[in-house]
Amino acid sequence: MDARTSAFYDTYATRLAATEAGRSAMLSTLQATLATGTWVLDVGAGSGRDMAALLELGFEALGVEPNAAMRETALRLRPDLAGRLADASLPDLGRPFSARRPHGFDAVVCSAVLMHVEPAGLARALASLARQLRPPVDGESAQRRPALLISLPEMLAERLSGDRDGDGRRFHNHEPAAVQALLADSMLELESASTSDVVLAGTGTRWHTLVFRRRLGQG
Repeated sequence: MDARTSAFYDTYATRLAATEAGRSAMLSTLQATLATGTWVLDVGAGSGRDMAALLELGFEALGVEPNAAMRETALRLRPDLAGRLADASLPDLGRPFSARRPHGFDAVVCSAVLMHVEPAGLARALASLARQLRPPVDGESAQRRPALLISLPEMLAERLSGDRDGDGRRFHNHEPAAVQALLADSMLELESASTSDVVLAGTGTRWHTLVFRRRLGQG
């Protein structure tokens, strides 16, 4: 995350409790895609809202968030996330929870994050997300294979100034088709895709939700 984008989140964290919606639009997709009890990594966990909701629903959730103010806010608002939140960022996450999940996660969620990644770093970022997933198990049903869920914003061109949005954050529109093509190199295939224009009039942003599954044969 570059300095101007991080500065926005430093300020945003101080007013988060009053402005953030109570329920993530991604949560219904998570519930429909994942089996209860599975291990989920939330990349770009922000306030920890989705992590907390997943824990309440019976999932095992861990998360990474690169902005210190956001991590502090998450732990202040949701103390039960202590020990579950780490400092890491795209495009090169590493393996922040390798000691706890040496073989990887059942699912990875990356919601409203990839727009901050420059086009030159997108392939690395997607490969890094894919590396967090465990290998599929022989005989495992398609619905149980490791999953990657991505919420990808697309902002209208008139709302952008170069590679920045109106808040000064780095913002790049990555085509869903490009994301799909890059993830094919990591043995991930598109299971479902949807687009929502619900907030387009107000924010100038449409949202693409993409669900990928690990193909068999990935070791």
